[in-house]
Amino acid sequence: MSTARDKRQRQIAVTGAIGHEHFMAGVRMLYACRYRDAVNHFQEAIMLEPQAKGYLSYLGLAVAHADRKYSDAEQLCRRSIEVEYHRPEHYHNLGEVFLLANRTADAIKAFNQALSWNPNYEAANDTLRKLGVRKPPVVPVLPRSHPINVMLGKALRGGKKRRGGRRTGTRYP
Repeated sequence: MSTARDKRQRQIAVTGAIGHEHFMAGVRMLYACRYRDAVNHFQEAIMLEPQAKGYLSYLGLAVAHADRKYSDAEQLCRRSIEVEYHRPEHYHNLGEVFLLANRTADAIKAFNQALSWNPNYEAANDTLRKLGVRKPPVVPVLPRSHPINVMLGKALRGGKKRRGGRRTGTRYP
């Protein structure tokens, strides 16, 4: 025996699953640079799941790419951040919107906010690295190349190797 309440809960579950499928399709379209298709999928996902405010930042990024409406895109990302402020991907999407709008300083702030929630968030780290942003030296009053900064930096990095760094040759006796 299924009651009306059970039927309604099943409908909501199915609608949510379809909404999530549209969201995932939108993400795939976004990464495939099919921005207009991504906008359509994200809009459909939001219509099916209006309570899923996290979808808004992805819609904002797609709108920025597809329509070049940076102000609208920024507002969508910010609405998503208001609800899910602890999700670094929303700050990253906002940063990408800022980069598209040639607002590099704001983009760097957004990427750093993403890293404040998750210091290992690779997308933000990679983007900052591509922009040429580096962490400040360990001892700011000394130049970056000072041996103290170099040694402390290596020690704090925990032995991680730099990507594309200097080659280490073999030592000759």
